[in-house]
Amino acid sequence: MKCTSHPGMAVVAAVIAFGGVGFAQSHPEYIRLGQLSAALYKPDSGPLPHVAFLLAHRTANYLNHLGCRELSARGFLTLCFNTRFENNEASVRWEETPLDVKAAVDFARAQPGITRVILFGHSGGGPLMSFYQAVAEKGPAYCQAPKKLVKCGGTLNDLKPADGIVFADAHAGNPVQALRSLNPSVTIEGGRRRVDPALDPFDPNNGYDPHGPSHYSVEFQDRYFAAQSAKMNALIDAALRAQRRMESGDYPYPDDDIFIIPFGGNPGAGPGGSAALAALDPSIADMMSTGRPEKLLRNDGSIVTQIVDSVAVSQPEMAVTNSAFGTGTKRFTIKSFLSANATRSTNSRSGIDSCSSNNSTVCAVESISVPVVIAAMGAYQFIRDDEIIFEKSASRDKDYIVIEGAPHGFEPCTACERTKGQYSNTVKNLFDYIRDWTNKRF
Repeated sequence: MKCTSHPGMAVVAAVIAFGGVGFAQSHPEYIRLGQLSAALYKPDSGPLPHVAFLLAHRTANYLNHLGCRELSARGFLTLCFNTRFENNEASVRWEETPLDVKAAVDFARAQPGITRVILFGHSGGGPLMSFYQAVAEKGPAYCQAPKKLVKCGGTLNDLKPADGIVFADAHAGNPVQALRSLNPSVTIEGGRRRVDPALDPFDPNNGYDPHGPSHYSVEFQDRYFAAQSAKMNALIDAALRAQRRMESGDYPYPDDDIFIIPFGGNPGAGPGGSAALAALDPSIADMMSTGRPEKLLRNDGSIVTQIVDSVAVSQPEMAVTNSAFGTGTKRFTIKSFLSANATRSTNSRSGIDSCSSNNSTVCAVESISVPVVIAAMGAYQFIRDDEIIFEKSASRDKDYIVIEGAPHGFEPCTACERTKGQYSNTVKNLFDYIRDWTNKRF
Protein backbone atom coordinates (compact mmCIF):
# COMPACT_ATOMS: atom_id res chain seq x y z
CA MET A 1 0.00 0.00 0.00
CA LYS A 2 2.32 2.65 -1.30
CA CYS A 3 1.19 6.25 -1.29
CA THR A 4 2.73 8.79 -3.65
CA SER A 5 2.94 12.57 -3.76
CA HIS A 6 4.14 15.21 -6.16
CA PRO A 7 7.94 15.80 -5.86
CA GLY A 8 7.44 19.53 -5.51
CA MET A 9 5.17 19.02 -2.53
CA ALA A 10 7.89 16.98 -0.85
CA VAL A 11 10.31 19.89 -1.10
CA VAL A 12 7.71 22.27 0.31
CA ALA A 13 7.06 19.83 3.14
CA ALA A 14 10.77 19.66 3.90
CA VAL A 15 10.99 23.45 4.07
CA ILE A 16 8.04 23.63 6.43
CA ALA A 17 9.35 20.83 8.62
CA PHE A 18 12.94 21.95 8.92
CA GLY A 19 12.88 25.72 8.53
CA GLY A 20 16.27 27.05 7.45
CA VAL A 21 18.34 24.07 8.61
CA GLY A 22 19.67 22.04 5.69
CA PHE A 23 16.79 21.73 3.22
CA ALA A 24 16.86 18.86 0.73
CA GLN A 25 18.57 19.79 -2.48
CA SER A 26 15.93 21.02 -4.91
CA HIS A 27 18.13 20.34 -7.94
CA PRO A 28 20.08 17.09 -7.53
CA GLU A 29 23.08 16.52 -9.75
CA TYR A 30 22.57 13.65 -12.17
CA ILE A 31 25.79 11.79 -12.86
CA ARG A 32 27.13 8.63 -14.49
CA LEU A 33 29.06 6.03 -12.54
CA GLY A 34 30.44 3.97 -15.38
CA GLN A 35 27.37 2.20 -16.74
CA LEU A 36 25.21 3.30 -13.80
CA SER A 37 22.83 6.24 -13.52
CA ALA A 38 22.99 8.20 -10.26
CA ALA A 39 21.67 11.34 -8.60
CA LEU A 40 23.71 13.20 -5.99
CA TYR A 41 21.71 15.11 -3.36
CA LYS A 42 23.45 17.68 -1.19
CA PRO A 43 21.96 19.80 1.59
CA ASP A 44 21.15 23.28 0.30
CA SER A 45 22.62 24.85 3.43
CA GLY A 46 24.37 23.99 6.66
CA PRO A 47 27.81 22.49 7.28
CA LEU A 48 29.60 20.30 4.74
CA PRO A 49 28.34 16.72 5.27
CA HIS A 50 30.78 14.11 6.53
CA VAL A 51 28.32 11.18 6.21
CA ALA A 52 27.10 9.85 2.86
CA PHE A 53 24.09 7.59 2.40
CA LEU A 54 23.78 5.27 -0.61
CA LEU A 55 20.37 4.16 -1.88
CA ALA A 56 19.66 1.57 -4.59
CA HIS A 57 17.47 -1.40 -5.50
CA ARG A 58 18.08 -4.50 -7.57
CA THR A 59 15.93 -3.31 -10.51
CA ALA A 60 13.81 -0.32 -9.44
CA ASN A 61 14.64 3.27 -10.36
CA TYR A 62 15.73 4.95 -7.11
CA LEU A 63 16.96 8.27 -8.50
CA ASN A 64 13.93 10.08 -7.03
CA HIS A 65 13.41 7.85 -4.01
CA LEU A 66 11.79 9.60 -1.05
CA GLY A 67 14.87 8.86 1.04
CA CYS A 68 17.10 10.88 -1.28
CA ARG A 69 15.30 14.07 -0.32
CA GLU A 70 14.61 13.24 3.29
CA LEU A 71 18.18 12.28 4.12
CA SER A 72 19.71 15.29 2.40
CA ALA A 73 17.15 17.45 4.22
CA ARG A 74 18.72 16.23 7.44
CA GLY A 75 22.23 17.23 6.49
CA PHE A 76 23.59 14.11 4.76
CA LEU A 77 25.15 13.70 1.35
CA THR A 78 22.92 11.20 -0.44
CA LEU A 79 23.78 9.22 -3.56
CA CYS A 80 20.84 7.45 -5.18
CA PHE A 81 21.71 5.12 -8.04
CA ASN A 82 20.34 2.39 -10.28
CA THR A 83 22.07 -0.91 -10.91
CA ARG A 84 22.93 -2.25 -14.36
CA PHE A 85 19.70 -4.28 -14.19
CA GLU A 86 17.34 -1.31 -13.94
CA ASN A 87 13.78 -2.29 -14.98
CA ASN A 88 14.94 -5.65 -16.33
CA GLU A 89 14.24 -8.51 -13.94
CA ALA A 90 14.96 -11.17 -16.55
CA SER A 91 18.53 -9.95 -17.02
CA VAL A 92 19.52 -9.96 -13.33
CA ARG A 93 22.75 -11.72 -12.45
CA TRP A 94 22.66 -11.20 -8.72
CA GLU A 95 26.30 -12.09 -8.14
CA GLU A 96 27.33 -9.06 -10.26
CA THR A 97 25.39 -6.48 -8.23
CA PRO A 98 28.15 -5.85 -5.64
CA LEU A 99 30.20 -4.29 -8.43
CA ASP A 100 27.52 -1.62 -8.84
CA VAL A 101 27.44 -0.89 -5.11
CA LYS A 102 31.25 -0.78 -5.17
CA ALA A 103 31.17 1.99 -7.80
CA ALA A 104 28.85 4.02 -5.57
CA VAL A 105 30.88 3.39 -2.39
CA ASP A 106 34.12 4.39 -4.10
CA PHE A 107 32.51 7.55 -5.51
CA ALA A 108 31.04 8.57 -2.16
CA ARG A 109 34.30 8.06 -0.28
CA ALA A 110 36.04 10.32 -2.79
CA GLN A 111 33.70 13.28 -2.13
CA PRO A 112 35.13 16.22 -0.16
CA GLY A 113 34.59 15.93 3.57
CA ILE A 114 33.08 12.44 3.57
CA THR A 115 34.45 10.25 6.37
CA ARG A 116 31.60 7.70 6.72
CA VAL A 117 29.46 5.81 4.20
CA ILE A 118 26.16 4.22 5.21
CA LEU A 119 24.16 1.86 3.01
CA PHE A 120 20.38 2.36 2.94
CA GLY A 121 18.42 -0.78 2.14
CA HIS A 122 14.73 -0.24 1.44
CA SER A 123 12.67 -3.22 0.22
CA GLY A 124 14.82 -5.09 -2.32
CA GLY A 125 17.62 -2.70 -1.45
CA GLY A 126 17.99 -4.67 1.80
CA PRO A 127 19.35 -7.85 0.21
CA LEU A 128 21.37 -5.76 -2.26
CA MET A 129 23.18 -3.70 0.36
CA SER A 130 23.62 -6.56 2.83
CA PHE A 131 25.05 -8.81 0.10
CA TYR A 132 27.63 -6.17 -0.75
CA GLN A 133 28.59 -5.67 2.88
CA ALA A 134 28.83 -9.40 3.63
CA VAL A 135 31.21 -9.92 0.71
CA ALA A 136 33.15 -6.76 1.61
CA GLU A 137 33.66 -8.01 5.17
CA LYS A 138 34.14 -11.74 4.53
CA GLY A 139 35.49 -11.82 0.98
CA PRO A 140 34.20 -13.84 -2.00
CA ALA A 141 34.22 -17.00 0.11
CA TYR A 142 30.91 -15.78 1.51
CA CYS A 143 29.15 -16.11 -1.85
CA GLN A 144 30.98 -19.27 -2.93
CA ALA A 145 29.74 -21.57 -0.15
CA PRO A 146 28.88 -25.08 -1.39
CA LYS A 147 25.16 -24.81 -0.56
CA LYS A 148 24.62 -21.71 -2.73
CA LEU A 149 22.43 -22.40 -5.76
CA VAL A 150 24.58 -19.92 -7.72
CA LYS A 151 28.08 -18.99 -6.65
CA CYS A 152 29.88 -15.72 -7.34
CA GLY A 153 32.96 -15.59 -9.54
CA GLY A 154 36.36 -14.07 -8.95
CA THR A 155 35.45 -10.43 -9.59
CA LEU A 156 34.40 -9.46 -6.06
CA ASN A 157 37.76 -8.96 -4.40
CA ASP A 158 38.76 -5.77 -2.58
CA LEU A 159 35.30 -4.37 -1.90
CA LYS A 160 35.49 -1.58 0.69
CA PRO A 161 33.05 -2.15 3.59
CA ALA A 162 30.58 0.56 4.45
CA ASP A 163 30.50 1.96 7.98
CA GLY A 164 26.88 1.09 8.74
CA ILE A 165 23.59 -0.06 7.25
CA VAL A 166 20.03 1.20 7.58
CA PHE A 167 17.38 -1.39 6.75
CA ALA A 168 14.09 0.41 6.10
CA ASP A 169 11.35 -2.19 5.62
CA ALA A 170 13.90 -4.42 3.94
CA HIS A 171 12.59 -7.81 2.98
CA ALA A 172 14.23 -11.14 3.67
CA GLY A 173 15.33 -11.58 0.06
CA ASN A 174 13.76 -11.81 -3.38
CA PRO A 175 13.72 -15.62 -3.24
CA VAL A 176 11.62 -15.48 -0.07
CA GLN A 177 9.27 -13.01 -1.74
CA ALA A 178 9.01 -15.26 -4.80
CA LEU A 179 8.40 -18.32 -2.62
CA ARG A 180 5.61 -16.72 -0.60
CA SER A 181 3.97 -15.30 -3.73
CA LEU A 182 3.46 -18.70 -5.35
CA ASN A 183 -0.05 -20.06 -5.73
CA PRO A 184 0.50 -23.80 -5.17
CA SER A 185 -3.11 -24.71 -5.96
CA VAL A 186 -2.86 -23.97 -9.68
CA THR A 187 -1.27 -25.95 -12.49
CA ILE A 188 -1.58 -25.75 -16.26
CA GLU A 189 -2.20 -29.06 -17.97
CA GLY A 190 -2.91 -29.40 -21.67
CA GLY A 191 -3.42 -25.67 -22.01
CA ARG A 192 -6.03 -25.58 -19.24
CA ARG A 193 -5.87 -24.22 -15.74
CA ARG A 194 -6.51 -26.74 -13.00
CA VAL A 195 -7.07 -25.77 -9.37
CA ASP A 196 -6.68 -28.01 -6.33
CA PRO A 197 -9.56 -26.85 -4.11
CA ALA A 198 -7.80 -28.08 -0.98
CA LEU A 199 -5.02 -25.51 -1.52
CA ASP A 200 -6.94 -22.67 -3.19
CA PRO A 201 -6.35 -19.46 -1.18
CA PHE A 202 -9.22 -17.78 -3.04
CA ASP A 203 -11.85 -20.34 -2.09
CA PRO A 204 -14.25 -19.14 0.65
CA ASN A 205 -14.37 -22.72 1.93
CA ASN A 206 -10.72 -22.31 2.90
CA GLY A 207 -11.24 -18.94 4.61
CA TYR A 208 -11.05 -16.44 1.76
CA ASP A 209 -13.19 -13.32 2.06
CA PRO A 210 -13.63 -11.34 -1.20
CA HIS A 211 -14.78 -8.26 0.72
CA GLY A 212 -12.24 -7.95 3.53
CA PRO A 213 -9.68 -9.81 5.62
CA SER A 214 -9.58 -13.54 5.05
CA HIS A 215 -9.14 -15.98 7.93
CA TYR A 216 -7.35 -19.26 7.27
CA SER A 217 -7.18 -22.11 9.75
CA VAL A 218 -3.81 -23.16 11.11
CA GLU A 219 -4.26 -26.48 9.35
CA PHE A 220 -4.78 -24.77 5.99
CA GLN A 221 -1.81 -22.46 6.60
CA ASP A 222 0.47 -25.40 7.32
CA ARG A 223 -0.61 -27.23 4.15
CA TYR A 224 -0.34 -24.09 2.06
CA PHE A 225 3.13 -23.07 3.26
CA ALA A 226 4.43 -26.61 2.73
CA ALA A 227 2.90 -26.71 -0.76
CA GLN A 228 4.55 -23.40 -1.68
CA SER A 229 7.93 -24.89 -0.77
CA ALA A 230 7.25 -28.07 -2.71
CA LYS A 231 6.40 -25.97 -5.77
CA MET A 232 9.52 -23.81 -5.42
CA ASN A 233 11.75 -26.84 -4.96
CA ALA A 234 10.27 -28.40 -8.10
CA LEU A 235 10.94 -25.19 -10.06
CA ILE A 236 14.54 -25.15 -8.83
CA ASP A 237 15.03 -28.79 -9.81
CA ALA A 238 13.63 -28.13 -13.29
CA ALA A 239 15.94 -25.13 -13.77
CA LEU A 240 18.98 -27.09 -12.59
CA ARG A 241 18.14 -29.97 -14.94
CA ALA A 242 17.97 -27.53 -17.85
CA GLN A 243 21.33 -26.07 -16.89
CA ARG A 244 22.93 -29.50 -16.80
CA ARG A 245 21.55 -30.21 -20.26
CA MET A 246 23.03 -26.94 -21.51
CA GLU A 247 26.40 -27.92 -20.11
CA SER A 248 26.26 -31.30 -21.87
CA GLY A 249 25.05 -29.81 -25.16
CA ASP A 250 21.67 -31.56 -24.93
CA TYR A 251 19.47 -28.43 -24.89
CA PRO A 252 18.02 -26.17 -27.58
CA TYR A 253 20.17 -23.26 -26.33
CA PRO A 254 23.73 -23.33 -24.98
CA ASP A 255 23.41 -20.40 -22.56
CA ASP A 256 19.96 -19.67 -21.13
CA ASP A 257 16.21 -19.87 -21.70
CA ILE A 258 12.99 -18.15 -20.70
CA PHE A 259 11.58 -19.28 -17.35
CA ILE A 260 7.91 -18.51 -16.71
CA ILE A 261 6.11 -18.97 -13.38
CA PRO A 262 2.33 -18.74 -13.91
CA PHE A 263 0.38 -17.58 -10.86
CA GLY A 264 3.70 -16.68 -9.28
CA GLY A 265 2.93 -13.10 -8.34
CA ASN A 266 3.35 -9.57 -9.53
CA PRO A 267 6.29 -9.35 -11.97
CA GLY A 268 6.99 -5.88 -10.56
CA ALA A 269 7.20 -4.62 -6.98
CA GLY A 270 4.83 -5.31 -4.13
CA PRO A 271 2.42 -8.18 -3.42
CA GLY A 272 0.14 -7.17 -6.32
CA GLY A 273 -0.83 -10.34 -8.13
CA SER A 274 0.77 -12.71 -5.67
CA ALA A 275 -0.90 -15.37 -3.56
CA ALA A 276 0.90 -14.39 -0.36
CA LEU A 277 -1.35 -15.61 2.46
CA ALA A 278 -0.35 -12.85 4.89
CA ALA A 279 -1.51 -10.17 2.42
CA LEU A 280 -4.94 -11.80 2.45
CA ASP A 281 -5.04 -12.62 6.16
CA PRO A 282 -3.18 -10.00 8.25
CA SER A 283 -4.05 -11.93 11.41
CA ILE A 284 -1.34 -14.54 10.72
CA ALA A 285 0.54 -13.53 13.82
CA ASP A 286 3.89 -15.21 13.29
CA MET A 287 4.30 -13.33 10.00
CA MET A 288 2.50 -10.04 10.73
CA SER A 289 3.49 -9.43 14.37
CA THR A 290 6.69 -9.28 16.36
CA GLY A 291 7.67 -12.41 18.22
CA ARG A 292 8.36 -10.51 21.43
CA PRO A 293 7.95 -6.96 22.75
CA GLU A 294 9.78 -4.47 20.51
CA LYS A 295 10.05 -0.71 20.20
CA LEU A 296 7.16 1.02 18.46
CA LEU A 297 7.64 4.62 17.36
CA ARG A 298 4.21 6.16 17.80
CA ASN A 299 2.82 8.87 15.58
CA ASP A 300 3.32 11.49 18.32
CA GLY A 301 7.05 10.67 18.47
CA SER A 302 6.95 8.65 21.68
CA ILE A 303 8.41 5.14 21.86
CA VAL A 304 6.73 2.25 23.66
CA THR A 305 7.81 -1.38 23.94
CA GLN A 306 5.16 -4.01 23.21
CA ILE A 307 4.15 -6.83 20.91
CA VAL A 308 3.58 -5.00 17.62
CA ASP A 309 0.88 -6.13 15.21
CA SER A 310 0.78 -4.86 11.65
CA VAL A 311 -2.20 -2.61 10.88
CA ALA A 312 -1.99 -3.45 7.16
CA VAL A 313 -5.30 -3.90 5.40
CA SER A 314 -6.01 -7.10 3.48
CA GLN A 315 -5.87 -7.29 -0.31
CA PRO A 316 -8.70 -9.57 -1.48
CA GLU A 317 -8.33 -8.20 -5.02
CA MET A 318 -5.35 -10.52 -5.44
CA ALA A 319 -7.85 -13.21 -6.42
CA VAL A 320 -8.22 -11.36 -9.73
CA THR A 321 -4.66 -10.14 -10.23
CA ASN A 322 -3.05 -13.50 -9.44
CA SER A 323 -5.01 -15.22 -12.21
CA ALA A 324 -3.96 -12.79 -14.98
CA PHE A 325 -0.83 -13.08 -17.09
CA GLY A 326 0.07 -9.40 -16.85
CA THR A 327 -0.21 -9.12 -13.08
CA GLY A 328 0.26 -12.68 -11.84
CA THR A 329 3.02 -14.22 -13.94
CA LYS A 330 6.73 -13.99 -13.15
CA ARG A 331 8.98 -13.77 -16.20
CA PHE A 332 12.60 -14.74 -15.65
CA THR A 333 15.30 -16.61 -17.45
CA ILE A 334 16.74 -19.78 -15.98
CA LYS A 335 19.82 -17.87 -14.86
CA SER A 336 17.96 -14.92 -13.34
CA PHE A 337 15.57 -17.26 -11.53
CA LEU A 338 18.33 -19.33 -9.94
CA SER A 339 20.53 -16.33 -9.22
CA ALA A 340 18.02 -13.91 -7.69
CA ASN A 341 14.68 -15.62 -7.07
CA ALA A 342 15.18 -19.20 -5.89
CA THR A 343 15.63 -20.63 -2.41
CA ARG A 344 15.38 -24.07 -0.88
CA SER A 345 12.85 -24.61 1.90
CA THR A 346 10.57 -27.08 3.64
CA ASN A 347 7.83 -24.53 4.26
CA SER A 348 7.54 -20.88 3.33
CA ARG A 349 6.88 -19.65 6.85
CA SER A 350 9.68 -20.97 9.04
CA GLY A 351 11.48 -23.62 7.02
CA ILE A 352 13.47 -21.45 4.61
CA ASP A 353 17.11 -22.30 3.95
CA SER A 354 18.16 -18.65 3.83
CA CYS A 355 21.77 -19.31 2.90
CA SER A 356 20.92 -21.41 -0.16
CA SER A 357 20.75 -18.10 -2.05
CA ASN A 358 23.09 -15.12 -2.17
CA ASN A 359 20.00 -12.91 -2.40
CA SER A 360 19.19 -13.16 1.30
CA THR A 361 19.23 -10.38 3.86
CA VAL A 362 18.74 -12.93 6.63
CA CYS A 363 21.87 -14.85 5.64
CA ALA A 364 24.00 -11.79 4.89
CA VAL A 365 23.53 -10.07 8.26
CA GLU A 366 25.12 -13.08 9.96
CA SER A 367 28.39 -11.96 8.33
CA ILE A 368 28.10 -8.21 8.95
CA SER A 369 29.74 -6.54 11.95
CA VAL A 370 29.13 -2.80 11.37
CA PRO A 371 26.29 -0.98 13.17
CA VAL A 372 22.83 -1.66 11.75
CA VAL A 373 19.40 -0.23 12.40
CA ILE A 374 16.29 -2.05 11.21
CA ALA A 375 13.10 -0.02 10.87
CA ALA A 376 10.00 -2.04 9.98
CA MET A 377 6.88 -0.34 8.67
CA GLY A 378 3.91 -0.94 10.96
CA ALA A 379 1.36 -1.08 8.14
CA TYR A 380 3.05 -3.70 6.01
CA GLN A 381 4.08 -7.35 5.91
CA PHE A 382 7.72 -7.36 7.01
CA ILE A 383 7.42 -6.77 10.76
CA ARG A 384 8.41 -10.32 11.71
CA ASP A 385 10.88 -10.75 8.83
CA ASP A 386 12.68 -7.59 9.91
CA GLU A 387 12.72 -8.80 13.50
CA ILE A 388 14.36 -12.02 12.28
CA ILE A 389 16.97 -9.93 10.42
CA PHE A 390 17.61 -8.17 13.73
CA GLU A 391 17.88 -11.48 15.60
CA LYS A 392 20.27 -12.97 13.03
CA SER A 393 22.48 -9.88 12.80
CA ALA A 394 26.01 -10.45 14.05
CA SER A 395 26.53 -6.76 14.75
CA ARG A 396 27.17 -5.83 18.36
CA ASP A 397 25.55 -2.46 17.67
CA LYS A 398 22.08 -3.21 16.31
CA ASP A 399 18.69 -1.63 16.73
CA TYR A 400 15.13 -2.58 15.75
CA ILE A 401 12.04 -0.38 15.72
CA VAL A 402 8.61 -0.36 14.09
CA ILE A 403 7.18 2.86 12.63
CA GLU A 404 3.50 3.09 13.54
CA GLY A 405 1.12 3.35 10.59
CA ALA A 406 3.79 3.39 7.90
CA PRO A 407 3.27 1.28 4.76
CA HIS A 408 6.05 -0.03 2.56
CA GLY A 409 6.56 3.34 0.85
CA PHE A 410 6.87 5.17 4.23
CA GLU A 411 4.10 7.73 3.61
CA PRO A 412 1.01 7.45 5.87
CA CYS A 413 -1.33 4.52 5.36
CA THR A 414 -4.61 6.42 5.20
CA ALA A 415 -6.54 3.21 4.52
CA CYS A 416 -5.31 1.87 7.87
CA GLU A 417 -6.47 4.86 9.90
CA ARG A 418 -9.38 4.79 12.30
CA THR A 419 -9.28 8.56 12.68
CA LYS A 420 -8.15 11.09 10.07
CA GLY A 421 -4.45 11.92 10.40
CA GLN A 422 -3.83 9.05 12.84
CA TYR A 423 -0.55 8.17 11.08
CA SER A 424 0.36 11.57 9.65
CA ASN A 425 3.98 11.66 10.87
CA THR A 426 5.35 8.41 9.43
CA VAL A 427 7.92 10.00 7.12
CA LYS A 428 9.15 12.53 9.65
CA ASN A 429 9.37 9.96 12.43
CA LEU A 430 11.28 7.44 10.31
CA PHE A 431 13.90 9.81 8.97
CA ASP A 432 14.30 11.72 12.24
CA TYR A 433 15.03 8.39 13.92
CA ILE A 434 17.58 7.50 11.24
CA ARG A 435 19.18 10.96 11.61
CA ASP A 436 19.50 10.61 15.38
CA TRP A 437 20.81 7.04 15.12
CA THR A 438 23.41 8.16 12.61
CA ASN A 439 24.55 11.28 14.42
CA LYS A 440 24.98 9.36 17.67
CA ARG A 441 27.43 6.92 16.04
CA PHE A 442 29.15 8.84 13.28
